[in-house]
Amino acid sequence: SLRQLSVLEVREIRVRGNVRVETAEILSRLRLRPPVNILQLDLEELAGRITMHPWVLSASIQRQPPLSLIITVEERRPVALLSLGKTYLLSADAVILEEVRARPGQALPLLRAAWRAEARAGEHLDDRRLLGGLELLELLQEAPLLKQTLVEEVTAEADGNYVLRLAGGRAILRIGPDPLAQLHRLSLALGHREERLQSFAYADLRFPGRVILKPPEKGG
Repeated sequence: SLRQLSVLEVREIRVRGNVRVETAEILSRLRLRPPVNILQLDLEELAGRITMHPWVLSASIQRQPPLSLIITVEERRPVALLSLGKTYLLSADAVILEEVRARPGQALPLLRAAWRAEARAGEHLDDRRLLGGLELLELLQEAPLLKQTLVEEVTAEADGNYVLRLAGGRAILRIGPDPLAQLHRLSLALGHREERLQSFAYADLRFPGRVILKPPEKGG
């Protein structure tokens, strides 16, 4: 009955955990038209509507007595800039978050393709070469030889190799499709020479059993 519906009508909806996504945007994705019976809502379906937003990694909704809904969201965090015609923020799970026209305040490495490609915000990155570049960035964050050294740019090449530029115009690395073994080989080579990677202008790790290290030009 109308009286029963009024008694059980949702009175308040609160949103927690959102920083990037406006509360109004989250509420609009629910597509609820009052009056809404709090007991007749499919909370899982409503949460699924919220997670369709690129920035939202997960969402949950709980009923809170007497007649409130509590929405808790976890947002994605940008880990890199993606350059494909335009520049985008990219999350760790390869979701293209949004286009950016200026570099954000935080220092993020740039992932680019050496071939012509396009993308749109909201899409999931599916090119295996670019996905490999994203995985490489994650791997490099844990690599002991790059501690305290930021990777400024990773270029994915069409043949599956990668070119890395370190921050501050330091060494350039060329890495093949098996980066873990190649980085280990580089670490051994640097340890043997008792030198740091930043002492070199160029390192090529693509050749089996070999590490090519080029010192900077004299006077450079």
